[in-house]
Amino acid sequence: MKKHFFLLCLLALTLGLATSCYDDSELRERVDKLENSAVATINQQLATLQSSVNLLQQTDEALKSTITTLQGTVGAQQTDIDDLKAKEGELSDQIAALQDQIDALSTWVENALNDYATKDDLTNQLTAIQDHITETTNGINDQFAAIQQQFDAINAQLAKLMAVPGITFEEGDTILYQKGGAEVVVNYTLTGADVLTTVECLADAGWQAVVTATSSTSGTIAVTPPAEGGNGKVIVLVAGPTTTIMRVLRFEQGTIEVPDEERYTFIGTWPQSATDPGARLCNGELSTVMGKISGNTYSAQSRMGSAFLRDHRATEEEMAWLADYTAKPAQMDGFSRWAARRIPNLYPFGDPKPADCNQHAIGDCNTVSTLSTMAYLYPGFIKSLITVVSDTEYQVKMFDPDGKRIIVGVDNQILLDNNSSIAQMTGKNLRITWATILEKAIMKWLYVFRPGHELGGFGAEGMTPLFTGDGRSFAVSPGRCTPEELKLFVTTCLQHGLIVNGGFNKQGLKMGNHETITAHGHSFFMANDPNALFAIRNPWGQGSDDHVMQCYDADHAPAGYDGTIPSTIDLRIISPGIAALYYEGPIQPYTIPKW
Repeated sequence: MKKHFFLLCLLALTLGLATSCYDDSELRERVDKLENSAVATINQQLATLQSSVNLLQQTDEALKSTITTLQGTVGAQQTDIDDLKAKEGELSDQIAALQDQIDALSTWVENALNDYATKDDLTNQLTAIQDHITETTNGINDQFAAIQQQFDAINAQLAKLMAVPGITFEEGDTILYQKGGAEVVVNYTLTGADVLTTVECLADAGWQAVVTATSSTSGTIAVTPPAEGGNGKVIVLVAGPTTTIMRVLRFEQGTIEVPDEERYTFIGTWPQSATDPGARLCNGELSTVMGKISGNTYSAQSRMGSAFLRDHRATEEEMAWLADYTAKPAQMDGFSRWAARRIPNLYPFGDPKPADCNQHAIGDCNTVSTLSTMAYLYPGFIKSLITVVSDTEYQVKMFDPDGKRIIVGVDNQILLDNNSSIAQMTGKNLRITWATILEKAIMKWLYVFRPGHELGGFGAEGMTPLFTGDGRSFAVSPGRCTPEELKLFVTTCLQHGLIVNGGFNKQGLKMGNHETITAHGHSFFMANDPNALFAIRNPWGQGSDDHVMQCYDADHAPAGYDGTIPSTIDLRIISPGIAALYYEGPIQPYTIPKW
C-alpha cells in the first residue's frame, strides 16, 4: 500500500532587527511588517501540522475499513484480525495524542502572540515562539516517522492476510431445500484468488456436489440431496498458492412460514439462484424464459432475503421509539424540517390507487413505484397495513430484519424540502395519502435497522419485504429478452400477483407525451392498448394520463413511440409475500382516476 502522508520539513525562521538610527515612525513600520510576516509563517506551520494529522486520521479510517472488509470476505483467522484491530487501535490512540499536542501548541502560540508589553518586545517574543515551534515539531516529526513505520508493518501484515484465499456463498452457509433428489445450486465468490486457485467439495454419503467455475473468482456448486432427503453437509475446500481453507455448507430440509399468516408458505417454486430455472414459477408458464434471469435475492437463512442478513437488531429502547407516534428521524435524504399537515382522507379515490403515489424532492423513485404497483395489484393489502388511531396518529404493520411482525407509529408530521414544500411522496395536488404514511414508516424503519441508509437509492427489492415479509426477487437485465419474452415476463408475473418494477438504460426515447428516464424506478402494468406489450408508469405522475406510458415493439409502435425501447428495459420481479392473500386476479389494465 502506498504511503498516505509525508514527514514534515519545517524551516526555522531567521528573525532579527538591525540597530541603527531611525525615527519612531520608520521603526514602527518595520516592526509591523515583521509581525505580519512572522505571524503568517507561524500560522502556516501550524496549519501544515494540522493538515498532516488530518491525513493520518483519514488513512487510519481507511485502514479500519479494510480490516472490517477483510473479516467478512477472506479466510483469515479471527485471531489474526483481532491482532490487526489491536494494532490499528494503538495507531488511533497515537494519532489522537498527536492531535492533542498540536492543539496545545496552537493554544500556546495564540497566548504567546498576545504576551508582550510593547512593540519593541515583539522581536524577542517572535523568536521565542519560533524556537518553541521548532523544538516541538522536531518531536512531532519523530512521532510521524514512528507512525509511518507502524502503518508499513500493518499494511504488510494485511497484504499477507489478503493473500489467503476466501470464499463467500450468495445463498449463505445454511441452505433450506424442499425435498430430496432436487438439485440445489449455490453461487460462490472467491477472494484472494489467482488463476491457480481451485475449489473442491466433499459431500456426505448419498449426497453429490459438483463444482463449476465460471471465472477465476466465481462459480457454482450444484448439490443433489439423496432421494429420501434429510439434512446433510458439504465440505468446501479452497486451495490457494500457499494456503488451503475449509468451509462447510449445511443443507436442511423444511419450510419457513410467515408468523400469524397460516395460509402463506414462504418456500415455494421461486428460483433460488440466477442459474435455477424455477420451472414451476407461475405454474410453469415462464419455463421458456427463466434462463434469462440474473440477480437473485433469495436466502435460505432468512425469508426477508439476502439484503437483510447484516441489518441492525433493535434494542427495547429502539422498538419503543418505533412505536412512538411522535418520534421521527432527525433528517432523511438531506432534509430535516417536519411540519404538521391535515389528513382528511388517506384514500381520496375510495381504494388505494397508483395515482396516490407521486414523487417529489426525495430520490425515492423505487419506493414510490413499488407502492403504486402494490396498490394496483392488491389495494386491500394496503388498507390492511394501516390502522387509524386518531386524526393525527397511525399504526403501520411491518416486518423487522428477522421477519417478525412489528408496529411502527406515525403522526401527521410530514418531511419538507428546503423550499418548505412537501418532500415526501403524496397524492395528486399534494394531498397526504396512505402512501405518505407508509413512506414515513419506512423512514423510521431505516433509521433504526439500517442506520445511515436513506430513501434515495433504496431498491424495490429492499423496500417490499418491509410490508410483505418476503425478500425473494430476481432481475432481468436489458437486452437479454426479445420484446415477446419481455411481455411474457411482465404480463405473466402480474397475472400471478407478482410485483414488477424496472427502468431504462437509455434516456430520451419517445413514449407519446413522455420519454424514457435512466436511473429511475418505474411501475409495470397491463397495457390499455392491445397492440402494446405492457404499460409503464413513471412515479412522477405527470399529466392527465398519470404518467402512464404504453410500450411497443418496433412492429407495432405508432407515431411518437420508439420501438427500440424494449431492448433498454431491465426488470426486478418481486415475490408478493403475504400480499398474495389479497390478490384477486385476473388483473386488468390500470383505470386512471380523475382528480
